Amino acid sequence: MKPLFLIILLLLLLTGASSGCSTSQTIYDFNPPELVYQHPLPIFPRMTGIAPMRIMLEIYVTKDGTVGDVQMTNGSGILAWDSAAISAIRRWKYIPARSDGKPFNIWLHQVAIIRFAEPEYRTLAEIICTTYEEADSAFLLLGRGMDFSTIAMRYSIAESRDRNGEIGTVNIQVYPQGVKAILSKLEKGQYTRPTKFGDHYAIFKRLSD
Repeated sequence: MKPLFLIILLLLLLTGASSGCSTSQTIYDFNPPELVYQHPLPIFPRMTGIAPMRIMLEIYVTKDGTVGDVQMTNGSGILAWDSAAISAIRRWKYIPARSDGKPFNIWLHQVAIIRFAEPEYRTLAEIICTTYEEADSAFLLLGRGMDFSTIAMRYSIAESRDRNGEIGTVNIQVYPQGVKAILSKLEKGQYTRPTKFGDHYAIFKRLSD
């Protein structure tokens, strides 16, 4: 039987700003952090027939989108798993919180609803663009028959551009829910339309497994 993967749904309860944004200060045009990469949590010891589980988290998201600190105020009841989960959460990536377009550090007080499911693996390539216009230009060239790897080398800003856009076989559960839903329906050889992916726009292609 395949190991079960933990799907996280984060519910934002409260935010507290720091490093230049006082909690008593009025914040205009506030955009909360957005999770863009979820490093998988450890396999839960009791995987069979388990219902969704709730844990309480306080996550310090820095202005560069990394996780600076994690506190689990209400865990699973299994200390070893909670400790390993905190280590995994420290590797998550966010679009940072912004006020008036400027990123800043922030504590997130969240409920994490953990659902258990089998992992979904896909072999993928990607083109990551800074703007929608760039991604749309790349998409139009794909429609005209230009090779995906050539376009990745020309347009992509991701490290994968040096590998012709290929990112290998990945568990698509690590992607945000909207992106994961698109990738789960992608057939071999197909590619997506430009898709919002954090601060950027992505075109994904499913390769042969």
